[in-house]
Amino acid sequence: MFEFQRISSRLRSSGAGLALAVAIAPVAAQAQEESSDGGRGLGNEIIVTAQKREQSLSDVSLSVSAVGAEALAETNTSNIEALQTLVPSISFGNDFNFAKLFIRGIGLSSSLPGVDPSVALHVDGVVVSLAQAQLGSMFDLERVEVLRGPQGTLYGRNATGGAVNLITAKPTDSVEGYARMTIGGPDLNLVGEAAVGGPLTDQIRARVAVRAVNRDGYGINEFTGNDIDNAKQFSTRAHLEFLPTDTLSVLLTGEYHTEDDRSLAIKFREISFPGVLDDADPSNDGLASLGQRDGASFASKLRNLNANIDPINDREQWALTGVISLEASDDVSLKSLTSYRSFDAIFFHDFDMSSYAAYPLAQTPPVGTGTSANHWQPVFQHQFTQELQANIDTGRLHGVFGLFYLDERIRTENHIGKDVITNTDPFRVQLDGVLNIEAYAAFANLTFDLSDQFSIKAGGRYSHEKRHIKNNFGVGSSVTNSLTPDALQWDNSKSWNDFSPSLGLEYRPNDDLMFYGNWSRGFKSGTAEIGSARRGPPSVTTCDGCNPFVNPEKVEAFEAGGKYSGYDFSLNVAAFYQTLKNGQFQFTQPIPTPPFFSSVLRNAAESEAYGVDVEWQWRATSALQIDGSLAYLHSTFTKFNSIDPLDARLFAPGADPTMLTNDLSGNYTRMSPKWSFNLHPTYDIATGNGGSITLGTNFAYRSKQFHTEFNDPRLAQDGYAMVDANILYRAPNRDLTVNLWVKNIFDELVWAGSYAVATSRTIGGTLMPPRTYGVTLGYNF
Repeated sequence: MFEFQRISSRLRSSGAGLALAVAIAPVAAQAQEESSDGGRGLGNEIIVTAQKREQSLSDVSLSVSAVGAEALAETNTSNIEALQTLVPSISFGNDFNFAKLFIRGIGLSSSLPGVDPSVALHVDGVVVSLAQAQLGSMFDLERVEVLRGPQGTLYGRNATGGAVNLITAKPTDSVEGYARMTIGGPDLNLVGEAAVGGPLTDQIRARVAVRAVNRDGYGINEFTGNDIDNAKQFSTRAHLEFLPTDTLSVLLTGEYHTEDDRSLAIKFREISFPGVLDDADPSNDGLASLGQRDGASFASKLRNLNANIDPINDREQWALTGVISLEASDDVSLKSLTSYRSFDAIFFHDFDMSSYAAYPLAQTPPVGTGTSANHWQPVFQHQFTQELQANIDTGRLHGVFGLFYLDERIRTENHIGKDVITNTDPFRVQLDGVLNIEAYAAFANLTFDLSDQFSIKAGGRYSHEKRHIKNNFGVGSSVTNSLTPDALQWDNSKSWNDFSPSLGLEYRPNDDLMFYGNWSRGFKSGTAEIGSARRGPPSVTTCDGCNPFVNPEKVEAFEAGGKYSGYDFSLNVAAFYQTLKNGQFQFTQPIPTPPFFSSVLRNAAESEAYGVDVEWQWRATSALQIDGSLAYLHSTFTKFNSIDPLDARLFAPGADPTMLTNDLSGNYTRMSPKWSFNLHPTYDIATGNGGSITLGTNFAYRSKQFHTEFNDPRLAQDGYAMVDANILYRAPNRDLTVNLWVKNIFDELVWAGSYAVATSRTIGGTLMPPRTYGVTLGYNF
């Protein structure tokens, strides 16, 4: 009873959102009356498969957003980062080449491989389980679906925050395709994309798509003179579909993506410990940033670097997928999804982000006073997934039953030192390791129509996860001028079992209006940090019984919402409350011995979030359409105690970390803007030759976001507004298009992610793109 009252009070506190939900009914009635004058329809609504069956967006009793292929092309949206300007309650950050997707305050809070993303990414129903692999390009898509809240009873891979589904364009029964060429600036940007598909025979269809990007950098490395944050990418995908009978189809898909550039470079933001060179205590001088030593300097502009070596982003990923679909009867369909994905990448960063000349290992303490912070991180990941589904759709019963299996192997190398590329000098730190993952799951989700108006929903997921970690951690010694692996290394296994249920109700007063309520639980597996040292508390000398694993992260979520879809107006409102327990967080903490820092993954946090998401589409006139969204999010920690690695007192002689622990209760969770607002008006103008011109603008606002649980303003992004615009011409038969566009018109400087780098005593971050503009020529056939 207490828990229900507490939840109710939280939902009441977001009264504006609930008032909107209550207001849906009268708004719907008014819209129905106004639509009787004709001539202003919204057009075809996007059909989604968020509940594993085809439904209109307004008919799905979940908080889900969808962006269609046409909107993606018009707004020049080609990666996940850009989705946050179109979809409410989703935030995207990145650091160290990791995609950091957050939905409603829940996301990935680690920068080392091995920790699952809290927001799952699926491509045609197949999960992309590695966060770094989520950074690939989006091309030749039918639509993008974003589901908010825990997912597990509808999808093979479970997620605590939500899911992003990329639905690719499939082969068609007639020949069709497109070709687009983009020329942009101010940094020369060339993008080519094309696709063609259609029947090869009466029973075989195919589709092939390609995309290539060659873009100059958004900044330069002032030390070498080379561009950074440039792009050199190539992507391709091929579908081959066999239709041996009217009820059986086999779809084979192969996709490939490669990058070889100097993108995703970490830029200098701040020094970690300002003032230590100016105080009266010389013992603090060791806390100075490396860029402050030996006459070194940082870049003169925020988008630039001044590093001795250029960053490296060299990645290759590919996948093979087979989907067999069988219509067993009018009510039952069966599906098998088999997929193998491979990801190989090499990343390099100069972690001091300055012209500081790295010292050889032999000249580091205790022999010398120099150090080094060059970071090399190859990542090699392979995953195999198998999913079996049975879909039932009778007159009153709709549901999906599924079995899921995943076998994944992640191998990484993390090397820090002077020469980590050609290895002519011993590493200062080595954090290598392999993580093997094996997961089994059975899930089901059922909806039963009690009447034409009332439906009940129930679902459940049983998960079994097993992980084995084998690490090779070592620290270099300046005395011996060699790296010595630790005598104790992790070579451990652990498994977890979980059952996550869900319940829901639907009420439909009429064909245009629906109200719903959902309760669900989510589960993210326990795991271990690849490459971590096997070190226990000071009182433990042998580390017998020490455990490298953290426990699973769990979420409980409540959501109530309403949806209206009329002739010229649609409105979706969702109010939610959720709690997270055993949040998985990675910390970099100081230690008194080389390498003078330690990376720790632990269950550190409990948090709660509540808020409201509102989305609308309004065809104001036959020419003017106004789409938009508004999201309110209050996401804070309720239990979290930790030392702050940027607290200089930790480094004082004899400092006791236990006496410097911070209570972070009440702090905002990472990447959790209190307010998000998006407005996307378009205006159509008919031309004399039968063609049309569409004027479009996209305004996106996000309030302040913190990139650290300590809510340090030096690792945050203040509130910002980003404005895009385009002018799209369509020829009379719509085969030829010319799109003039500009993104980030006012050239807002927006930090996508921030990180305090312990090895260099420096705060760095990654930036969203600056103002860009160009023209895209397209031909559809």
